[in-house]
Amino acid sequence: MEYRAIDRSLLLGGAAILVGWLAGCSSGVAETNGTPEDPACGIAVGVADLPSQVFEASGIARDPRREDLFWVHNDSGNDPILYAVDTTGALAGQVPITGVTSTDVEDIALARCPDGWCLYYADTGDNLAVRHQIYVHRLPLPAIPSDAAVPSDPVSPLMTYVLVFPGGPRDAESLFVDTDRGELGLVTKGRNGQVELYVADLATLESVDGPVALNRVGALHVPLGQNVSAQYVTSADLSPDGTRLAVRSYTQLFLFDWVGAAAFDTLVTPATTGLIAALEPQGEGVAFTNDGTRMYLASEGVGSRSPRLSRIDCLP
Repeated sequence: MEYRAIDRSLLLGGAAILVGWLAGCSSGVAETNGTPEDPACGIAVGVADLPSQVFEASGIARDPRREDLFWVHNDSGNDPILYAVDTTGALAGQVPITGVTSTDVEDIALARCPDGWCLYYADTGDNLAVRHQIYVHRLPLPAIPSDAAVPSDPVSPLMTYVLVFPGGPRDAESLFVDTDRGELGLVTKGRNGQVELYVADLATLESVDGPVALNRVGALHVPLGQNVSAQYVTSADLSPDGTRLAVRSYTQLFLFDWVGAAAFDTLVTPATTGLIAALEPQGEGVAFTNDGTRMYLASEGVGSRSPRLSRIDCLP
């Protein structure tokens, strides 16, 4: 967790982005997700406060069994617990995690795995760039909770991947997993002046007992701008069909066409939309819905402002 105040000039810039996006909402959007005349098309809309238990909400991932259920976790300094929330922001359950590292947990991803479906829990944050090894824990997908007030049985890692950045430590808060192409991806936050994409081979991660070096794909076309901290990247997610890679910062969403790391062009300009309209205290997480037509955003709380759940109803 690292709070960065967003200044007035950034808010004005965000408003300009929103106006531009409204003017350019594509006519190809499906009717169920909005139309060009729909003023909410492509705009992040605040839905509800998240439960106080996830005041430092950092990552969010969909549940493949229910369209209205998501898994959220807190940032560093909190007990390792998965919280189930529905699309109204209400707490649906909580599942303790045992046997994991919890230095700076920043993101979570859903993907197919040898055990069916798994959640990938990323202890990869490194604000000071001092961690020579980072960890991603592959967790079993918990049973759907039946009681929000009573913790479910804990889950433990099925595998723990130990990862090393070539060239030294990086701060990375954004994880995605592409099981169709056998890749785990990390996107760096941008502290060194560029947002970088790294990948590792899933088969190697599953078979090697020890550190695996990530491969640098390149710097993404994610402009940091003058207010660099406002554009730091905080989460990523891969669409359910594996064709779109979402990368979010505190204030913007970037959508890349994804074809796998081997064929990915890091120079391509992504589709972009502003997130200022969601009024997130500190935007941290992003997740596609199961049908890939919407996205949900999770924000930490800041001061007296509660953590927040937001939604984008149609995508660029």
